[in-house]
Amino acid sequence: MKALIIDMSEVIVRTAAINKTAWEAIINEYFRLNKLPQSFSEEDYHKWFEGKPRFDRVKQFFNSYNINLHFGSQNEPADFNTICGLEKKKSKLFSHLLREGHLHVYEKAVAQIRAWKEKGIKTAIVSSDENFKKALKRSELKDLFDIKIDGHASRKMGFKEKPEADLYLEAVKELGYPPESCILFDDTVAGVQAGSKANFGLVVGVNRRQNKKQLSEGGADIVIDNFDELDLYNDPDIKLWFSQPTLPFASQYVRIMEAVSQKTPVLFLDYDGTLTPIVQNPDDAVISEEMKNVLKDCASVFTVAAVSGRDMDDLQQKIGLNELIYAGSHGFRISGPDGLYHEHEKTREILPLLDQFEKDLQLEFNNKIKGVQFERKRYAIAIHYRNASMEDYPEIKKKVIKLLQGSESLKMDEGKKIIEVKPAIEWDKGKAVLWILEKLGLTDKNKYIPIYIGDDTTDEDAYKSLTGWGLGIQVGPGAESSAAQYRIKNVYQVRILLKELAQSIA
Repeated sequence: MKALIIDMSEVIVRTAAINKTAWEAIINEYFRLNKLPQSFSEEDYHKWFEGKPRFDRVKQFFNSYNINLHFGSQNEPADFNTICGLEKKKSKLFSHLLREGHLHVYEKAVAQIRAWKEKGIKTAIVSSDENFKKALKRSELKDLFDIKIDGHASRKMGFKEKPEADLYLEAVKELGYPPESCILFDDTVAGVQAGSKANFGLVVGVNRRQNKKQLSEGGADIVIDNFDELDLYNDPDIKLWFSQPTLPFASQYVRIMEAVSQKTPVLFLDYDGTLTPIVQNPDDAVISEEMKNVLKDCASVFTVAAVSGRDMDDLQQKIGLNELIYAGSHGFRISGPDGLYHEHEKTREILPLLDQFEKDLQLEFNNKIKGVQFERKRYAIAIHYRNASMEDYPEIKKKVIKLLQGSESLKMDEGKKIIEVKPAIEWDKGKAVLWILEKLGLTDKNKYIPIYIGDDTTDEDAYKSLTGWGLGIQVGPGAESSAAQYRIKNVYQVRILLKELAQSIA
């Protein structure tokens, strides 16, 4: 971890209100001069302008009113006749509003960046806005950043705007570091997509627009509301991101597509952290419509199975596609099209033991540790501690181990801030994957290639089961010595990969 690359607008300073005021004045004046009855609304700003690429935003807005403005030239004066002219008029008004003191600084963000900088980390600030340096000067923050790249430099060098990563890659180039050793902060979906494509070591979505879900699904590895939520030097999750650097997604994608080029994929997918981002409350992990549509496209051309620690019924309800196979409780219960069904014969013997363990668990914890959640599944009990204090993690594990002492019928597995107690039966995700392949007659290694994509240590059994035949793809940081051959960063990259797989077979 060498440097922080930070987008300025709505991350360091609040410019959205100034932008909205400027655009409202400029466009309403355009309507008045052309004797048009329309007026610019707040909804117009959020829909067409907020976080959108320069020039495209103006063109798309006027197109929505069937007004075809010429692009013009970036060297022409500010006027109302072209897209470039309107952009220049807005830029001048923005500067005027800045001089009047309309700029707000996010003080918590500044204080935290200053503290990290004092520890020796390098910083770069970027913006596609030509008023960037004026805003930075007004905020008295110019000494906080080692590198500054603005809209003037961007256009001079011919950089593409977000979701392309040109600006961010120029910043790391000037700092002298590869992107995988840097953290990117951005508040827009286009920005986190750019960071994910460019293989930044960690992409942090900053939730200034109340779009946390969209940022998580769009390429952010983590999403924060405030900068003081991040402990860059002590958080074990952040250490994992930088201890297991990934190859660029583009190069891995090429290798994966080469591996499946002569065979038919059979796709196995974990749910939490793979098809949906990890969330604080497991019930809130709702699959996006974009991901659901991609899964539907995949299932139309090859076999697709969801394999999860969630109960099978819960998994089926969450995804809601009849075309898929659902393997819940780590494969203890499986169902799918054409009457496919499996339930391990010994699991019913375990149910009374799990019922009793659940009662013992409640008594042992008895609200003694804040932030611990218990989730009873049919064939497992999950102890979630994502919301607990980091100092309590060892004590949580100790209590579960104590309750399991002497039990030969139950065992403990660990995942990402979760402990699962489940039957001590020789059955796991890997055996469930092999059962599905065998049951469906998909075991011809010259014809089929199974692909398992997961994000947790419980997926390691599945990776191992496919060694020498299929592909294992780890999402995000996983086990230190993972059996997966590939590692991609997040749910966004999973969606891109699945989309390409479906299109390559169709």
